[in-house]
Amino acid sequence: MLSRRLFSTSTAKLARAEVTKLSNGLTIITKPTNSKLSSIGVYLNSGSRAENPYNSGVSTLTGNVLKNSSIARKALLSSGIKVSSTNDKELSGIAVASFVPGNFKDASSTLETLLKDSSKLVADEFTVKEEAAKTAALADEFEEVPDKMVVEHMTATAFQGTTLALPTFGKAETLSTLQAVDLQDFLGKNLLSSNVALVGYGSDIDHDALVKVASKLAIPSGARLAFSPTSFLGSDVRMRDDNMPKAYVAISAKIPGARSEHDFYTGLVAAHINGQFLGADSLYTSFEGSKLSQLVASNGLGDYYNHFQLAYSDIGLWGVYMSSPAISYLDEYVHFVLKSWNRFSAGTVTDAELQKGKQELKLALTGSNASAAEQTKALALEYFARGFLPSDEEILQSIDTVSHKDLVNWAQKYLYDQDIALAASGQIEDVFDYGRIRNDMSMMRW
Repeated sequence: MLSRRLFSTSTAKLARAEVTKLSNGLTIITKPTNSKLSSIGVYLNSGSRAENPYNSGVSTLTGNVLKNSSIARKALLSSGIKVSSTNDKELSGIAVASFVPGNFKDASSTLETLLKDSSKLVADEFTVKEEAAKTAALADEFEEVPDKMVVEHMTATAFQGTTLALPTFGKAETLSTLQAVDLQDFLGKNLLSSNVALVGYGSDIDHDALVKVASKLAIPSGARLAFSPTSFLGSDVRMRDDNMPKAYVAISAKIPGARSEHDFYTGLVAAHINGQFLGADSLYTSFEGSKLSQLVASNGLGDYYNHFQLAYSDIGLWGVYMSSPAISYLDEYVHFVLKSWNRFSAGTVTDAELQKGKQELKLALTGSNASAAEQTKALALEYFARGFLPSDEEILQSIDTVSHKDLVNWAQKYLYDQDIALAASGQIEDVFDYGRIRNDMSMMRW
């Protein structure tokens, strides 16, 4: 949890990201900042959701081919420009250039060259196979990180049978089968002007200059096919491994997508009311922890939890990831976490808890210390998911409007007596069956 402090922000910080859409549909987004590094990224509104079970991982692989190309290596050696790539469920950052002040021209030139030569770069069969092997190794490593892996499997079981269930970075078995033609096909269907955002963040970013750069980019006109419809299925997936030191569990319920404005901020406030538990030895637990964290700490139920909201363009998940070395207390751990959810719908969350959650959310959304590349990704993600970018001032105002009644109505609609998606791994013998856990979504008693 965040420590208590006065929340303040300067007029300069309450800045709106500037957005321009060209006649061909290409979007340019910039946000001023005083960060030491700046970044410019080419983002596609695609990601793993634009894939299928046979080419899963193609969006990640495409970005890896471009970021490790000779063009990117030359930019690093000659100008100190670092090219990276990123991927998400509804976003592919195929080329992101990070640079120090004074290198805007070289960075934009690098991206322009990468896009112009992208078809040629992904057509090299040897390079594609080499990068596919590296990407497959990274996908395997991802499976070894419990918090990321368990949440990924929770999402997959929640949306099974839809493209949202596909792994964000692909699987080793599918990546090993991909060929140059698969990458060319991905670019042909997704590198289209109406599906692209050119995002700049940092002190060395000028909006008008970036608009001029965008107007010269070699991006075909057009728009990608719409994402396939998604549905939620209450279900669970368990991967027991007694060789792991703990139990790892993620549980979530279905919520609306990011374009449901008031529900979006209400869900975020709810997540911050229960917040995080960083362990009984954390400085924050004794003084600033939520009621749930105090209960977990005093009874030794677990060593970590974190509430989250995953909001995509048309659907979302609200839930918790938790871990515990206290294997024999897993049932109690899950039970009391879900009872804390029932407090929202029962209206027993205090005003002090609500105000504390709001302040922590404000700090989280407007006080990030993320890198410039991470900030460009965040801007692109929010724009694609929500269809617009609010200013920091509008964000603060939206959070302030969330009332106790809003919280109760939101929880009664989306949490109380609703199906859940659950994923668990590690020493999970004492994680009760789905029906028993599902019942806790409607039982008010402790």
